[in-house]
Amino acid sequence: MRWRILAKIKSKKPIERRREIIKVLFRNRGLRTTKEQQEFLNPKNPYRLTPQEVGISLVQLNKAVKRIKKAIKNKEKAIVYGDYDTDGVCATAIMWEALNKLGLKVMPYIPQREEGYGLKVDVIDQMAKDGVKLIITVDQGIVHSRQVSHAKKVGVDVIITDHHEAGKKKPPAVAIVHTIKLAGAGVSWFLANWLVKKIDSKKRLSGLDLATIGTITDMVPLVGPNRSMVKFGLEAMRKTKRPGLLSLYQFAGIKKEKIDTYEVGFIIGPRINASGRMDDPMEALRLVCTRNDNRAISLAQKIDQKNRERQELMKQTSLHARELWLKEDGQSALIFVYHKSYEHGIVGLVASHLSNEFYRPAVVLAPRKNHWVASARSIDEFSIVEAIRELKDIIGDHGGHRKAAGFNVAPEKIEEVKQRLIKRAEKSLDKSQLTSKIEIEAEVESTDLNLAFYQQLEKFAPFGIGNPQPIFASRQVKIANLKRVGADNQHLKLRVNGFEAIAFGKGELLPQLSMEKPIDIAFNFLLNQWNNQKKLELRLKDIKINERQRN
Repeated sequence: MRWRILAKIKSKKPIERRREIIKVLFRNRGLRTTKEQQEFLNPKNPYRLTPQEVGISLVQLNKAVKRIKKAIKNKEKAIVYGDYDTDGVCATAIMWEALNKLGLKVMPYIPQREEGYGLKVDVIDQMAKDGVKLIITVDQGIVHSRQVSHAKKVGVDVIITDHHEAGKKKPPAVAIVHTIKLAGAGVSWFLANWLVKKIDSKKRLSGLDLATIGTITDMVPLVGPNRSMVKFGLEAMRKTKRPGLLSLYQFAGIKKEKIDTYEVGFIIGPRINASGRMDDPMEALRLVCTRNDNRAISLAQKIDQKNRERQELMKQTSLHARELWLKEDGQSALIFVYHKSYEHGIVGLVASHLSNEFYRPAVVLAPRKNHWVASARSIDEFSIVEAIRELKDIIGDHGGHRKAAGFNVAPEKIEEVKQRLIKRAEKSLDKSQLTSKIEIEAEVESTDLNLAFYQQLEKFAPFGIGNPQPIFASRQVKIANLKRVGADNQHLKLRVNGFEAIAFGKGELLPQLSMEKPIDIAFNFLLNQWNNQKKLELRLKDIKINERQRN
């Protein structure tokens, strides 16, 4: 693993060193002025965010308000047209709840994965036949010019809310509420809040808890308005009265007062996502929206079971895809695998797993009816969505972000797509970029680490994309009390310069370590709270036994 040290601490005295380290953390996050630093530490209440601050056009917001007011007045039928991932489910729930509260005759619609991502002409036609006059998209729509044009022809207006990268052609929607500064649920929440303020300011918008789930799980940078949303939204999640979320916490074994970005991103979000991957995403929507305790328990239990099935299927498919790539290729700058046995609901997770393990872009495909569905994940050094857009002459619907995207492709075009993507990656990436890296804030000494310093670090929370939990490095540290722990002895526990430390997944290093040989470590500095006891400890991210061997 490559280490990239972002700064060097020059001060000698412990107090001065700790102050300098905090300054380094600000600088590493691009926060150079006192004003920027204070706004980061004390983010604005999201209810007070302005359209300019979130990158949304005021003109488009007002167009959306005007059209929705008309729909309420004329008692028109409306649909909130969502997406089946966690961000899309949460965005749908937020918008549907707000519009329903404002008196609009509105129903939610989330397509199943078999239908595919985004607006579909046949679905729009059916909605038009059912008397629908207005569609509000959430977490999608910005690249669907053809579908929006068709909706217009059959008498259905469309308001787009989306956060994906826009294409060259703007859809002919009556309003486009779009920004890349927020997640889909964040855009939905901002418009919903704006609607409530402009149409009936006496009402109070809920949904910040759901906006937080969508924001964290969609892995958008937790800076600026997203930081505001998550900082306040985590507290909303801890205090939520939604029976669905409370039941989900219970089945997941989470104490609601302990909920943070990890619990949302790795425990709560995947369960909501499992419904769309393995079954009907409307079940997840019903879970987060229901006000009935018994209904919530039943739905949470069902979704928890679907998540277990998802975990097992993902494990099996990842192993198969890994072995398939190593057998067929194993060295290209881009992983490209497909097999008729793969389920399209989990190929994104498999691509993410492969990309993380081998540190290179990964594309995994699964069959669906008369075409194949591809999900792609990438690394910092390679924009996968740009590479996919270069294939528009031979692929179907496509879209996404720099590090996550997807597309449809006909069976006879798969090999051509594979060769073009690999060629593009080989041209853009050299071997040095295909080794996983770890960005380290600074090298520190054991005397820098104490409770006061930890408390200063915690002011930078919530951590996530764009604001990672600080990783530090220490050189030539002495170790003691070495032992393997965990169900399969896969973890390593030890003492480092007086601190207890845990290294997850590094149990195999034990034979190479010795109390007589100092090591270099990269680590998070944490406070472990257990049975009313608080203890500072290190969570090791990487170990260098010597300069020639990096693990």
